Amino acid sequence: MNKIIQIFVFLLFISFSSTAQNAYKEAIISAANESAKAHMNQDVDIYMEHMHPNIIEMGGGKDLMKDIISSQIGTFKQMNVEMVSIDFEEPSSVVPAGSELHCTISGVIKLKLGEDDFDTPINLLASSSDKGENWKFIDLALYNAQSLKLYLPDYNDALVLPE
Repeated sequence: MNKIIQIFVFLLFISFSSTAQNAYKEAIISAANESAKAHMNQDVDIYMEHMHPNIIEMGGGKDLMKDIISSQIGTFKQMNVEMVSIDFEEPSSVVPAGSELHCTISGVIKLKLGEDDFDTPINLLASSSDKGENWKFIDLALYNAQSLKLYLPDYNDALVLPE
């Protein structure tokens, strides 16, 4: 009987420790999915609402960023590339970064070019400035830890970026 109790306590501990890794998991995945849906629907305004504000501001402001994103979407259209879906994995552990919380979230973008399907990895830095209620994203394809420090002055080196 004692062995059964020990196993039960062990399983309970594992259950709590796995859910404690990222208490914001559902909010992060939900926000990432909203951002992906906006991108797939070519809704640039909604997509930009999910971008980290420092990226927009330091990238030239909302109007310029909107033009850049619209141009990227136009290039995809010209090449007949269709974004079919984006599936995200569980986010990494959250680290404090000044007044923000940061973590990473990875996933796979499914693209279609004619009859061919392609899977492309995506890695995002997720950031919350309101204690985890809302999350904004930075596409890590464009930044490494060193360049992120320009946009995120309180960037925490404890955040492990995906390769």
